[in-house]
Amino acid sequence: MTRTYRLLPLAIALLLGACASLTRQEPFTVYAPRYAAPAATAERKTASWQLAIDTPLSSDALDTTRMLVMPTPGVLETYKGARWSDTTPVLLRNLLLQAFQASGRITGVGAISSGLHADFALTVDLYDFETQYRDGSPRATIRLNARLTDYSENRIAAARTFEAEAPVAGAQPGEAAAAFEQALATLLPQIVDWTLEQGQARWAARTR
Repeated sequence: MTRTYRLLPLAIALLLGACASLTRQEPFTVYAPRYAAPAATAERKTASWQLAIDTPLSSDALDTTRMLVMPTPGVLETYKGARWSDTTPVLLRNLLLQAFQASGRITGVGAISSGLHADFALTVDLYDFETQYRDGSPRATIRLNARLTDYSENRIAAARTFEAEAPVAGAQPGEAAAAFEQALATLLPQIVDWTLEQGQARWAARTR
């Protein structure tokens, strides 16, 4: 019995050590891509209709905060010690909201979850949001399909696939994050322009 009591503290220490090793997390850096709106080239009329932006749909592999890299086609890995500030779909939705707001061309814009009484909805299927290696060169790659839904008819008014990519300077996650900012700076204004043009044409036809 005495020997058992002597061994008990050691057993407890070993158990606590094992639990700590199981719960210990590897430190990581969080990256939050920023959006800088391009300079306005001309004053444009502000849309009188309202737009709701849905959280993009994606595969389970993309629906994560981990930064993904595709070293060979069809194989996804992650950057060690790096995370996005949100899951990729939420990150993209928030950046889309920023892009529309920064354009100054539409006042009534918000996430679908905000309860906005919208006239149109922008929905997105996200296909790629990872660093892809091609011929040994890494490139930040974003590919998606955007659809504009007219709530008055509950029908898709327009749809288009968008792609953007930017070279990654090296193999580090910080370099990949910078390349994604560059790709987003190209992609987001294109989506804003297309959505507002399609929505305005639909709105004009509806209100004639």
